[in-house]
Amino acid sequence: MFEGDGMGAFAADVARYRTRGYSGKELWLNPAVWSIASYRLANWLHTARPFVLLRVPLKLLSYVANKFCEVFMEMCIDPHATIGPGLYIGHIGGIHINPQAVLGSDCDLAHRVTIGASAMGRKGAPVLGDGVYIGTGATLVGKIKVGSGAKIAANTLVINNVPAGATVMGVPARVILRAPEAVETPGVAVAEAADAE
Repeated sequence: MFEGDGMGAFAADVARYRTRGYSGKELWLNPAVWSIASYRLANWLHTARPFVLLRVPLKLLSYVANKFCEVFMEMCIDPHATIGPGLYIGHIGGIHINPQAVLGSDCDLAHRVTIGASAMGRKGAPVLGDGVYIGTGATLVGKIKVGSGAKIAANTLVINNVPAGATVMGVPARVILRAPEAVETPGVAVAEAADAE
């Protein structure tokens, strides 16, 4: 699990929105923020299992909030999914996250994004690293891994692993840009080797 689950994780989510210029009414009346708050509450109830006198009324509130998000906003973020702090959803509508999915910290989702299981009932869902961006209409399915800092272009179907820092697009996805590899300066490498001796 991630540090800062529950309200700590939600505070990090709100902080991401603030860095993008949201504040005051614009922030708190944003339906995407409501759906994230609904997920955080449901996930906290599932993982922390608070005292029964607190848990029962909160579960009722959580159920109503989740159904509202699902029916009226098309935001289906399963409470069993594991999502790190700092989640940012640009627009509401069409978000579906599988209960087995794992998202790292500071991920960005556009609308019409599906992170789910493979067809034919095969088990397993995507595991995303930190700072992953997923564009509008993208679909990630199956037991795959998406490396930290990867970017998934709009309307992309991802069925295979994506390297860290890579940009992928297409149906099925293909790498169109890889993360720049670290370039070692010969003088620095020699100095580091001498220090190690």
